[in-house]
Amino acid sequence: MLTAIILQSCNFQVDKTDGYTIKGSIEGINSGKAFLAKIDLVTNERVDIDSAEIQNGKFTFSGKVESPYLHTIFINNKLSKIHFFLENNDIEIFADINNLEHAKITGSREDSLFHSYKTEDIFDRKTGMEIMLNYPDYSFAAFTAYYQFQIHNIHADTLDIIMQGFKESVDKTVYYKHLVKLYNTLERVAISKPAPEFTIPDTKGNLIRLDDFKGKYVLIDFWASWCAPCRAANPKLVHIYNTFNKRNFTIVGISVDRNKDGWIKAIQTDELPWTNLSNLKGWDEVSNIYGVKAIPQNFLLDPNGIIIDKNIEIDNMIEKLNIILPVS
Repeated sequence: MLTAIILQSCNFQVDKTDGYTIKGSIEGINSGKAFLAKIDLVTNERVDIDSAEIQNGKFTFSGKVESPYLHTIFINNKLSKIHFFLENNDIEIFADINNLEHAKITGSREDSLFHSYKTEDIFDRKTGMEIMLNYPDYSFAAFTAYYQFQIHNIHADTLDIIMQGFKESVDKTVYYKHLVKLYNTLERVAISKPAPEFTIPDTKGNLIRLDDFKGKYVLIDFWASWCAPCRAANPKLVHIYNTFNKRNFTIVGISVDRNKDGWIKAIQTDELPWTNLSNLKGWDEVSNIYGVKAIPQNFLLDPNGIIIDKNIEIDNMIEKLNIILPVS
């Protein structure tokens, strides 16, 4: 019954084209400031869109979006926030300052679907596939695909089915436009394709080329010092490196950091013994040519620089490498 109610709520149409209004009501706070922001898909950085004074727990935003897009409202500080899909319609938000994650949001067809799932569902392979295939007329499905395509090795035929399944209304959205670019990139870095060449400085400023590692199996690990899942995986990666580095295997860490001190400190703290590289530009041309828009991600190359696997789960990596790199 709950599923039926959710699906029914997702079926109302939004016809407003002159923009949006957001009326927020937050219990437990009388004054302060609300900030409306989103994540830029090119830079992966927060972009502040607008701000509004909070008076008697209420605030209002108005504007216009090109197409439905995930936004966040921050209340006074970055820790108090509400994620929601914004589209051109009259939207109301009711929440308690101590329980913002359970805010009630009305007026957005896209958000009704978005909030019928948990955040982790967007990244789960099975649930993500359900979203992409069952809701081809939702921008949220293209949003889900944008991350699913990166973190899972989805067969090329399935990628084609997903891309061709989106309705014309979704084809015009911001997420779909970025998804097309990502799809084209992923075709170039698919399994069995040569890994794109790069030249990146190491921690001492020496320029290192991917070609320098020809003749070895190489795990390219995209990470950053500020990425909690990356840092949590590093002890296991160190164990993997120590287990296989004498068996014609190495790791090349490529960081999307901007701050050199933070990057170096993380390398030292986590005791990473392999070659570590960074342009210190954040998301840059190297992450772009590999289609990396979220981290951690990895690519396993054979001695000829051919991609033989990608985004291998850390817990499965030892078993895989034992098959590829038997003890001589």
